[in-house]
Parts: sequence; C-alpha cells; structure tokens
Amino acid sequence: MSSRLDGSPIDRGTAAVSARRRYEGLHERREQRARDRFGRLSSVYLSLSSDPQSTRAWASGSSGERRLGAFLDRLDDGASVIVLHDRRIPGSRANVDHVAITTGGIFVIDAKNYAGKVQRIDKGGWFSVDLRLYVARRDCTRLVGAMANQVAVVRNALGEPLMGELVPTITPVLCFVDAEWSLFARPFKINGVWVEWAKSLGDRLQTPGPLAPEHVRRLARKVADSLPPA
Repeated sequence: MSSRLDGSPIDRGTAAVSARRRYEGLHERREQRARDRFGRLSSVYLSLSSDPQSTRAWASGSSGERRLGAFLDRLDDGASVIVLHDRRIPGSRANVDHVAITTGGIFVIDAKNYAGKVQRIDKGGWFSVDLRLYVARRDCTRLVGAMANQVAVVRNALGEPLMGELVPTITPVLCFVDAEWSLFARPFKINGVWVEWAKSLGDRLQTPGPLAPEHVRRLARKVADSLPPA
C-alpha cells in the first residue's frame, strides 16, 4: 500500500492487470455460456472453436503491456526515472497503461501490440496536410486522439504545483511493442503524440532533464496516490 508519507514506498502497480482481468472475464463467460447451452458436450464445442477476436485482442494487449512494463521496470532507478503501471482512471473502466516520471518530465504511455509496419502518412491534398497513423493497412489515427484524455487525467492527478516548483511537461506516447518499422525509421509525432518502439522510448526516458530526483519522487507519489493501481 502506498502512503503520503515521504519515506514510504510508492505503489508502482503491476503491468497489464486490468487487461488480463478483462480477457479472463470474457473467456470465462464464453465457457459458461457453452456449458449452459451444450451441457456435457461443451468441452467438444470449446475445443473446436476459439474466443472471438474482440476477446483475443485483450489477451494480446495484456501481453504487450506486460512486456513493455518489464522493459520499463529495468529503467526505474527510483531517482531519475520512476515508472507506474496500470493506473485506474477515476469514474471510468479505462486505465492508463504506464506513467513514467523522469527528470525530463512525465510520459503517459499507451502500449500497443499490433502487427504490421507503423507509418506516418500524409493524406492531405496539394495545399493541405493530413497526417495519419497507419499500422499495416489500418488507419489507427484514432489512437492518437485517445491520448488527450489520458494526459488530462494525469494532469489533474498532479494538482497544483508547490510554490516555485517547476511545472513538468506531460508527453503522450504510443509505444508499439511488436510492430514492424522501416530500416531507417525514426520516432515521429502526430498531433503532439510520440509514436515509437520500446528502445527509442527508453532512450527518451533516460535523457536528463531539469527536474531534481526529489521532485521526480514527489510527482510520482502524487500520481500514484491520485491514480491507484487498477
């Protein structure tokens, strides 16, 4: 349990708990419906069929979150980088996958376990720019827009800064765990959201910034206390 006492541990949470819980709930409900419908033959039905894609997506998503969480945990030194996992959004069933508090600011990270090549494509015309996020042939730009709410949640969790305290920047990140990238690909931004992979994210989080370690710990505690683990 975390506490507001400065010397107490910060509850960092566990990556992918809520996504895994959601998958298991949907999976178990499907098995129960099969038992109700087919009785003793339910095991045959279940062995010959699989969970719908909407259910399997939760399992895939939880795997991506868990792997990225393990990577981020290796960067957490308790001073210049502190990472929180799977934070509950008040009044919602949604969650924030990861929040990294660093000397360079706060990073709100959404892990995505999608297959295919990640690209930024301009769909604008001759005199307009319309940057879109594509993974394989899918237009995934909606993921960019969804980050605004997560940033607002974390900003609210920080509350008012102390007198004279630096106000940290809050940077949204979409991190694709297992996607493909071009040979000379570089992280890119769409509408203020960074799109990248784990290694590039790790480099960003470890870049020194203006915040002191005690400031990092204070900010981490604020977020951890306001957004408990899911």
